[in-house]
Amino acid sequence: MSKHQDKPSSYSPHMRGVALGLLVMGLSLTGIIIAYVSFGHVGPKFSAELLVSQQASLRKEFGLTPKPVITNESLLLVPPSLRNATQNNHSS
Repeated sequence: MSKHQDKPSSYSPHMRGVALGLLVMGLSLTGIIIAYVSFGHVGPKFSAELLVSQQASLRKEFGLTPKPVITNESLLLVPPSLRNATQNNHSS
């Protein structure tokens, strides 16, 4: 008999579950990284373009006047509810 079979195992029987959990977490993280690399960072510009096209089509559908489009990229990073507060702070 070899020496490895005579020694009792120093690992807990629950270590297989821990190893499986770590493997699943690693594979999930790998999948997220691959998705981010393949699709890339969407960013605020995409959201702004989508919002502008939606608003334009809805305004046309309901017969409202067109609204001016915001093209300032630094302003697009600020949520619409805070834009007036940001503009007021800069003008003071």
